Amino acid sequence: MGNTITAAKLTCELAARHRVIMLGGLAVISHGHSRPTYDADIWFEAKLSPVCWASSIIETLSGYTDLYFVAIGSWTVIPPDQLAEVIQRDGVVRVMGASQPLDIFRDPNELEMSEFDAVWDRAIALDDGTRIPDVIDLLVTKQATGRDKDFQDIAFLEAKAEREYLVKLPTASAEEAVFMLSRFLTPKVAEAGLHHPEESVRLLSLEYLKELAEEGDPFAREILEN
Repeated sequence: MGNTITAAKLTCELAARHRVIMLGGLAVISHGHSRPTYDADIWFEAKLSPVCWASSIIETLSGYTDLYFVAIGSWTVIPPDQLAEVIQRDGVVRVMGASQPLDIFRDPNELEMSEFDAVWDRAIALDDGTRIPDVIDLLVTKQATGRDKDFQDIAFLEAKAEREYLVKLPTASAEEAVFMLSRFLTPKVAEAGLHHPEESVRLLSLEYLKELAEEGDPFAREILEN
């Protein structure tokens, strides 16, 4: 089979049996950002135990004899009987042998395994059976990598999140608005909260603006002055 196998096909195979959340560049592209990507990243059923997780991956991909697993970092080949041990240690393995490397996460950057269900519920369903995280969950995975390409992704995702909030926040319920403000905040978002019909949301937004201003944000200061 060789390079006729694609990471997309492998992902579809996994998503047909288990929950799969897209991560990385492909997820950012699905949110509308135009940029190249070398590999594919997915978050696979994080709440499975390491042994069940490894067994599910091995069983699902067993028909593809050209595939093999690699430990990211050491780049050593992982025998199938050691996959559970490696995933418990590293939180991610790489599948090689397809046209594109496929990184399968159990414990992704900046997200806890215990958050899998919540991220899945907020995620956007795709036609291939996978889901992409909502813009803020995806943004969280990008914030601590320090890579240049991730800075560009962060800028795109922050701008998209802000646009969505400016539309949704003023008409959200008080509970929804408080949750939204706890997840993502910019001076413009806080300013939008000042126009919410519920006083509790307006007061919370004002407190957030004051905090931003105290931290030196010039845009927050300008909003407060006006």
